[in-house]
Amino acid sequence: MVALGALGSVLGSHSVARDDAQRSRQTAATTAVQVSSTFQTAIQHLQDLSASAGAFFIGNEHATEAQFATWVRDVRAFERYPEIQSITEVSLVPLSQLSAFQARAVANPSLYQAGSDPHVLVPPGNRPFYCLLSYDVGRRGIVQARLPAGFDICKTYLGPDLLTTRDTGEAVYTPESLAGVSALAVGAPIYRAGTNPTSIADRRASLIGWTGTQILPGAVLSMSLEGHSGTSVAMHYQSGTTDVTFQAGQRPKGAALTTVDLHNGWHVRVYTAAIPNGVFGYSNSLAILLGGIIVSLLLALLTYVLGTSRSSAVQLVHQRTDQLQHQALHDSLTGLPNRALILDRIGQMLARGRRQHTPVAALFLDLDNFKDINDTLGHRAGDQLLIEVGNRLGGAIRDSDTVGRLGGDEFVVLAEGVSLDAGVQVVADRILDVLATPFDLAGSDVPLMVTASIGIAEGDRATPEALLQDADIAMYQAKAAGKQRAVRFLPSMQEAVDRSRRLEVDLSSALEIGQFFLMYQPTIDLQTGDFSGVEALLRWRHPERGVVQPNDFIPALESSGLIIPVGAWVLAEACEQGATWHRRGFVFAVSVNISLKQLERDQIVEDVRVALSRSGLEPGSLILELTETALMHDSVGTVARLLSLKSLGVRIAIDDFGTGYSSLAYLRQFPIDILKIDRTFVSGIADSNESAALVHTLVQLGKVLGLETIAEGVETDDQRSRLEVERVDTGQGFLFARPLEVDDIDLLLGESPIRPGWAGPAHPTQMG
Repeated sequence: MVALGALGSVLGSHSVARDDAQRSRQTAATTAVQVSSTFQTAIQHLQDLSASAGAFFIGNEHATEAQFATWVRDVRAFERYPEIQSITEVSLVPLSQLSAFQARAVANPSLYQAGSDPHVLVPPGNRPFYCLLSYDVGRRGIVQARLPAGFDICKTYLGPDLLTTRDTGEAVYTPESLAGVSALAVGAPIYRAGTNPTSIADRRASLIGWTGTQILPGAVLSMSLEGHSGTSVAMHYQSGTTDVTFQAGQRPKGAALTTVDLHNGWHVRVYTAAIPNGVFGYSNSLAILLGGIIVSLLLALLTYVLGTSRSSAVQLVHQRTDQLQHQALHDSLTGLPNRALILDRIGQMLARGRRQHTPVAALFLDLDNFKDINDTLGHRAGDQLLIEVGNRLGGAIRDSDTVGRLGGDEFVVLAEGVSLDAGVQVVADRILDVLATPFDLAGSDVPLMVTASIGIAEGDRATPEALLQDADIAMYQAKAAGKQRAVRFLPSMQEAVDRSRRLEVDLSSALEIGQFFLMYQPTIDLQTGDFSGVEALLRWRHPERGVVQPNDFIPALESSGLIIPVGAWVLAEACEQGATWHRRGFVFAVSVNISLKQLERDQIVEDVRVALSRSGLEPGSLILELTETALMHDSVGTVARLLSLKSLGVRIAIDDFGTGYSSLAYLRQFPIDILKIDRTFVSGIADSNESAALVHTLVQLGKVLGLETIAEGVETDDQRSRLEVERVDTGQGFLFARPLEVDDIDLLLGESPIRPGWAGPAHPTQMG
């Protein structure tokens, strides 16, 4: 009775819901077309304005910026187009005309960034042509960020688009953030005589430059939403490495998405009120469904209660028992097998492999940077991602294989038999492929890219835990190798893990029992050859391994957190030794390396203060060396701590300069005193024009900013002589001396200044 009544209700409600859904989809599609058409029309008007500006420049090729501003006012550009922030003209300047262009630029300094020199090209170098800013008129009341006078726009990410429009003759719109503001640039090429040549060669020959407008995308998008309440729109652009989204409007909860492809890298995404799915989304169909079912239930209720009360109770007991058993063996979030069930299935898989002589494998998968997703999007988005990953993994394997979740962001895939006919690497590649498709998560405006590291363990094991542990070890090797890859387990990996564990155990007591000691590598003044200072280098004298080099134990100190107390000891020891030398009349600088973990703690300021106070070392004689990577981690907090350190009177040096985030902006942001040029540039200065040019640039940058320069890794007289020509202040390397113990430094001080090729007294521990 219930089945017949429900069937009739479902059929009737489904028919009504289908008609209502069809009307909703038609409305959403119409809205999307209207919004995208309005946007394209607005862009076309802006392109027409760019063409009009181009006509002005053709007729007034040598007009001043004031004349151009007058033209902008006359055509009422900013009044007609409230979304425009500025109107710009970029000139194509051949090398032969560069000097004349720079002379005109000097006469109009208000156009460019304050303090910039039109004769300084950014980036430097001779090229066939340059794309340089001629005019830039902004909306009144808007503070514009100016570019440097010699800024070559064709050498930015906008360059390919500009050169493409030169060859096609067509206008273009593209994302732009050169002046630090995310905007939309709409522009067109300008050709002599105002005509568009018919061939690419003619276009290139007659191109004068480009006109463009910088607009706020949100204003254009808001215009396109007029008359469409309850709708939001997003413009998404993807080309090469550029991936930008502009949006406007409030996206409705559970919005329906309609995408319009503009065929030039741009997509318009329109979000309208959600289109309900099924009969429950519409009142008419829901009323028919519920009414029919209620009537059917009422008619059958009495018969059901009297006839099935006892069997219902028995069935409920079985159902609850099954639920409890399922909960005990499955992950509550994803519904996948948990660790207990996974280990049981590994045991069964190993037994089948032994009986049938078939291959078996466990793939241990860990999502890369999952913590960042929880921190930025919230744990709800993280849970949603884990569910989606579990679903995708299930779709990537055979029904006979198993997917389980061990906890957190760790999953396991068990494969055997025919699933491994093509090799376990094929299974791993298939998993990486299914995860490569972006995930759409609540709370994220753009699809989320997710990668994973996979460890593979194959073959028989004595226990299920052993197979899972080997896969886990291989997974960590995959992460260490760069993530987003699969690595097979090798016995040597277990040996490496055991060595690492023994190393960490030994390190935990090395400081307490006095196994650490410092060696010092001298630095010299390249112009005079005088001894100028030393760099303190940490060594470990192990009772069995002998003297252990930094690369073999510093990473373990970092990962375990022991670098904090060890780093404080190095500071105190180096300052004490430096003060001892000073009291004997040898006054020079002592450099100490500071790790990222030390720098990210406020305690570093107190450690330095205590080391200086207890040793009596002059603060100006202490140099703290930091890597560029350490500086860029939590830059706001880093600047505050560096300023506190500077207030103590110490000096700050960037170690291995040029290999990380180095730029003029960063150097100006941080209170730096010294640049240490990385040994990779120094080693190639004699036989590589690129290395020589880089060294020259870095030295000149230091001179401009008033920073001392130190060259690392000087090993030959040729390198030394070239560094002297470049006016590098200080040198350090095996040409002068290897890292030495204190007694050897004392001998060296008696022979200062250092002679090229002197490596210090022979000593079994002097190698650095």
